[in-house]
Amino acid sequence: MDKHINSSVEETEITENGEGFNTVFDDVFRTIAQKMPFLLIPLINEVFGTTYAEEQKFLHLRNEHYEKFGKIVTDSIIQIEGHLYHIECQSKKDGDMVLRMIEYDFAVAVEHSAMDNGIIEIDFPESCVLYIRNHRGMPDHHTARIRFADGQMVTYKVPVIMAQDYTIDSIFEKRLLALLPYRILRYEHFLKSNKDNPKKLERMLDDYRMICGKLQQMQEHEDASGLYVDIIALINKLADYVIPDSNPAKERLGEIMGGQILKLRS
Repeated sequence: MDKHINSSVEETEITENGEGFNTVFDDVFRTIAQKMPFLLIPLINEVFGTTYAEEQKFLHLRNEHYEKFGKIVTDSIIQIEGHLYHIECQSKKDGDMVLRMIEYDFAVAVEHSAMDNGIIEIDFPESCVLYIRNHRGMPDHHTARIRFADGQMVTYKVPVIMAQDYTIDSIFEKRLLALLPYRILRYEHFLKSNKDNPKKLERMLDDYRMICGKLQQMQEHEDASGLYVDIIALINKLADYVIPDSNPAKERLGEIMGGQILKLRS
């Protein structure tokens, strides 16, 4: 089955300054979450140890939650077999991230609360934070201790997943294709410095040749060329944002990725 989305990703507007504090990285993730949410199934399996098939039926729930003091917008909320999963995409290290996650999760839990024998039950979703840049010293979990007035103490823990910890081989082996657009951030400092480093440049280009080769292999075994074209479109969007126009690496990478789109469409 061809998983190509009806509204082409190439036509999706991705801006640096979206609503609120959105970044281009948030917008790419929300494009995946809204238009290719099935790509989040392997990510859920990786973080929470589940074994859902990629064809698993799910509900992609709205990500806007209205509270008394305003609107909260989460990156993605998916319901699978009665379980809620919440994934937030984060580019920068944020000391208040655990507080934000509590706020997001509480809003989701309240929205999906239910009455049982006259008592309201509030179930928090399974949540995680996906960091797309490499941050040293990042813990495996964001943790907070919540103390209630009657003395009850609850430890709130949110798993952390680091996109840059995964090799290209492991991304394809585990089907974590949603991480591919963020691969360019591994070379962000080098690219923005405009320093001449032929070895590092070739290493980066080899990465993308490898990505193209693996996408081509998958295309030969699966009827999903449209999906892979859309993934490459998102890769190109972020590469175009990260690489300065004056850096010749932009043109060289464009030749590799542009040629791959032609192959997949043929």
